[in-house]
Amino acid sequence: MIFAFCLSWGEWIRDLRILGIDPGLTNTGYGLIEVDGQDYTVVEGGVVRTKSGVPMEQRLFMIYSAIRDVIQEFNPHAVAIEDLHSHARFVKTAILLGHARGVAVMAAGEADVPVFNYQPTRAKNIVTGSGRADKEQVKAAVSTHLRAPDVAKNEHVADAFSIAICHAIMAGSPAVEAIEATK
Repeated sequence: MIFAFCLSWGEWIRDLRILGIDPGLTNTGYGLIEVDGQDYTVVEGGVVRTKSGVPMEQRLFMIYSAIRDVIQEFNPHAVAIEDLHSHARFVKTAILLGHARGVAVMAAGEADVPVFNYQPTRAKNIVTGSGRADKEQVKAAVSTHLRAPDVAKNEHVADAFSIAICHAIMAGSPAVEAIEATK
C-alpha cells in the first residue's frame, strides 16, 4: 500500500488507511477505513470495553493493548482521535477521558503513526453537516459515507468512524495545514 497525501487542494487522496478513535475509559471505540479518492471502505471496527471495578492501571493497559494490536495488525497510515473536550462541571470526566486518550496516542506513537486531533463538533459538522448532530444522525451519516448500513449500530464505533472520515476529508486541506501550523 502506498501512502500519498494530496499534492494540492482538490486532488483526491489515494491508498490511505486511517484509524479513528473515540476514547473513553469504559468504552473506547475504534474504526479503521481505507480511503481511495472519495471512496471509503470499512476495514475493522469495534469497542474496547473495561469494567469500573477493575483498577485504573489495568483498564488503561487493556485500552492500550487493544489499540496497539489493531495498529500492529492493520498498519494504519494515520490515527485520528477525538480531542479532549470538557465542561467545567465535568472535570473528572475530562481527566478520565484524558487517561484513555493518552494510552491510545501512546500506542500510535510506539508504532510511529502520526496522530491527528479533532474536536467532536468539527467531526460531526464535517460528517453530518451539523456540529450539534445527535448520535442517531452521526450513525446515519457514517453508514451513508461508508455505504455499510450495519457498521454504525454502536455509538462508540460510529463516533470512531466519524473521526476517521473527518480526517479523510480534511487530509491535505489548507485548513488542516493552517491548524497544524498554530501548534
